[in-house]
This record gives sequence, structure tokens and C-alpha cells, in this order.
Amino acid sequence: MSKRKNKKQKKEYDVGYCKPPEEYKWKKGCKSPNPSGRPKKIKNLQEALQLSLNKEVNTKDANGVVKKVSCFEALATKTVIDAISKDGPTRRMLYRADLLLLQSKEENQEDEQIKKVTKEESSDSTEVEKEYGKLLKQWVEMEPKHREFFASQMKKLIKQELHKRFKTGK
Repeated sequence: MSKRKNKKQKKEYDVGYCKPPEEYKWKKGCKSPNPSGRPKKIKNLQEALQLSLNKEVNTKDANGVVKKVSCFEALATKTVIDAISKDGPTRRMLYRADLLLLQSKEENQEDEQIKKVTKEESSDSTEVEKEYGKLLKQWVEMEPKHREFFASQMKKLIKQELHKRFKTGK
């Protein structure tokens, strides 16, 4: 026989480290041995905290009944219980959190008030723009001598008005 192997003959397969026997290898077209796949990588601390706080744990309530609740809910309940049982740092933390919530509510109210005022001012500003447009048309139609006189009078009036407002603190 020749030294060449027949193409139809199977190659010899060495069984060893990272080389399982043929009958135990995963065959193409069959069901995957790992259908859910590799778990996603956690990218940052916020994701890690969110995953761990959303997990459910068994806890006992005041009556001794075991319930499943999220870690976040269990943590909040434990914090409130500690604050009630005269734990100073926990109590201070809750006061600060409450103050932050109050401040954010006040800021939201201020933002709403500013939006209301700007809506009112925008309707007033459109009226002012119309009046300004009329004055500009009159200005263009004036003779140059009248324009100069009118401009000097307006400068005086504006200076007086600004002086009044800033001096009196309006």
C-alpha cells in the first residue's frame, strides 16, 4: 500500500485535554447546550446597584409572615425602622433626604411660576413688538429735522426712567 491515505478514510482523532471524544461533541443543528447564552457584562456601579436592589428576598413583616419583597423595599423598611429606634445617623440621613425632596418640590413650583410669567410676558411682548413696528414706520416717514429732535427727547426720557428705576430699586 501507498503511504497516502484515502480521502474517504476518517482522520485519527486524539482524545485529550480540550479534545473530547466524538460522541460527546456538540453536533451542528442540535439544541444549544447553553440556550440563554453568556450573561451580559455589568458596565458600571449604577447598573450593579440596580441589579442587586431589584432582586427579591424573603423577609418577615411585623406579624411574622414571610413575604417576598425587592431588596430596595427591604432596605427602605429597615432604614425607617432604624431611624425610629433612635439611631442618630440614620435619622439624620432621612431628614436630609426629606429636605432634598422639599427643595426639589420648591424648585419645581418656582419653575412652573416662571413658565406662567413667561407666557404672560410673551403675550405682552407681541403687543410691544406691534407698537414698535408702528413707531418705526412713523420714524421712517418723518423729516430728518424732526427725527433728530425726537431722538434727543427720547434719550432724555430713557435716561430719566433708568435713573428712577435704579435709584429707587424697582
